Amino acid sequence: MGSFYRQLDETLPSTAGPWSPHAQHAGPPAALLARAMVRHDPDPATRLADVRLDILGPIPVAPVTVDVEVLRGGRSMQLLQATASVDGRPAAVARAWRVRRAPEDFPRLAGWRGDAPDPVAEPDGQGRLDLPGMHADGYISAIEWRFVDGGVGAGGTAVAWGRQLIPLLPDEEPTPWERALVLADSGGGITMTLDPRRHTYINCDLHVALDRDPEGEWVRMSSQALATPGHGGTVHTGLADVHGDIGIGLQTMVAINAGA
Repeated sequence: MGSFYRQLDETLPSTAGPWSPHAQHAGPPAALLARAMVRHDPDPATRLADVRLDILGPIPVAPVTVDVEVLRGGRSMQLLQATASVDGRPAAVARAWRVRRAPEDFPRLAGWRGDAPDPVAEPDGQGRLDLPGMHADGYISAIEWRFVDGGVGAGGTAVAWGRQLIPLLPDEEPTPWERALVLADSGGGITMTLDPRRHTYINCDLHVALDRDPEGEWVRMSSQALATPGHGGTVHTGLADVHGDIGIGLQTMVAINAGA
């Protein structure tokens, strides 16, 4: 398990999510699309402010092609779109605002920002996410977790540090955005409480906004899963690194009873 993709159009089994060895976890393709948007006509004076991924269906563990287009150009901000296709059919679409970096002398706003502890100081926890009865040899094996509070079966809340053990592509150091996206799509996983044999609770999108790029290998996730009978569900995730909060993640969940 050396990387998630061997090259841009060669997907490896390490991308497989917990639901099936044949379908990718959305974290790696989200990071792959962000990588493509960052590299599209790059300007060091700008940065990605957010990434919004729409998952159009199960993303096969199969060769993926990526196309990027500019939907809105401009000096201060551009709206980019990247599409991941399998066998010529779109499987996931991501949009991102690329904006000019805030001036170094811009006033600091940190009304709700708190300090995040060093992950090495956290209590030792499970190294791998334990989801009974689900596929564990792909993405789950590629991420190291240290739980601080809650977790699987703990009522829908979790605080955990995570880091990816393999890069997106061989011989490439993961970028801050790649690290954030590979992990952020696990908000629903680390808070899993419902028996997946009886209830399907899976996201159809992922929206991550970062006011600061994460530093270091570890990303801290504070996630809360919500579901309302007769309506729907969401998973909210606060994201942080060892220096403090960096942004937020939101997943829209599809809630289905088994056999429905």
